[in-house]
Amino acid sequence: MKKCDILVPIFTPFKKDQTVDYKALKKLVRYVLDKGADGLYTTGSSAETFLLTEEERMKTLEVAAKEANGATVVAHVGTPGTALAVMYAKHAKSMGVDAVASVPPFYYLHGHKAIKKYYTDIADACGLKMMIYNIPGATGVDMSVDQINDLLSDDRIYSIKYTAADYYVLNRIAVASKKPIYSGKDEAFASALMAGATGAIGTTMNIYPQAFVQIKAAFDKKDIASAQKLQTKLNNIIQPMIESGAVIQAMKYVSKLAGINCGEARRPFKNLTAEDKKKLEQAVRDNAF
Repeated sequence: MKKCDILVPIFTPFKKDQTVDYKALKKLVRYVLDKGADGLYTTGSSAETFLLTEEERMKTLEVAAKEANGATVVAHVGTPGTALAVMYAKHAKSMGVDAVASVPPFYYLHGHKAIKKYYTDIADACGLKMMIYNIPGATGVDMSVDQINDLLSDDRIYSIKYTAADYYVLNRIAVASKKPIYSGKDEAFASALMAGATGAIGTTMNIYPQAFVQIKAAFDKKDIASAQKLQTKLNNIIQPMIESGAVIQAMKYVSKLAGINCGEARRPFKNLTAEDKKKLEQAVRDNAF
C-alpha cells in the first residue's frame, strides 16, 4: 500500500428520521479529502457501524469508496463472529478497497490463538491485507505487547490501529515492528507520534482533518513545540465533547457548526443539553483551525 498517514474514520450521517443520509456522506468524504486527509477508514466505531443494519453497513461503504475516487480506503469489517466479518470483507474487496480492518472478536471471550485465527481467516477469505485494532475500552479485549507483536509478525497483517492510553505499550510495538501504527486517541496524537506512531485514525478528523495533517507535518519537521501547540488547541475543543458524555453526538454537533451537517447520532445515544451546545460553540469560536 502507498504511504498513508491520516485516515478519516468517516461518520455515517443521518436524516431527522434516523435513516442514512447518503448525500451528506458524499459531501463529508469530499470535505475531509479536500482538507488534506490521505484516505478513509469506513464502517468503524465513528460510523456507528454496530447501530447499522447489514444493508446500511454495506451501502455506506459502497458510497464512501466510490466518492473517495482513488484515495486510500480501509474498510472495517469487525463483528463478534468470523462468518459475518468474512462476508463484509468479501464485499469490501468487491468495492476495490485497499485493505480491511477489524476489532478483535468481542462479547464472548477468546484466547489469543482464536483471535489470531479470526484475523487470518478474514484475510485469507478476502485476499486483502488486514489492519488489527486494539481498543480495549470498547471491546473488553486488551491485547498484550507480545500478542500484538505476534499478530504483526504475520505477513497478512500490515498495521495496527491503537486506541489505548498506554504509550509504553505503543512504543514497545513500534520498536519490535516497522509496520504502520495508527493512533486512535485524538487527544494524544502528538504524544503517540513521540512514542512511535506513524499516523492517526481519529473521529475528530471528520471535522478537523487539517489539524492532524498539521500536527504530523510539525512533528516530521521536528517542530515539537508547534505540534504540542496544535494538539492543545484541538484538545480545547475535544474537552467539552468528552464532558458531554456523548462524544459522537457532540462531534456531529460541531461538524454542523463547521458547515457539514451529519445529523444526530443514532439512538440510544443521548441528546446534548443546551449547556453542552453552548460549551461546544464557545470552544469552536476560541480555537479556530
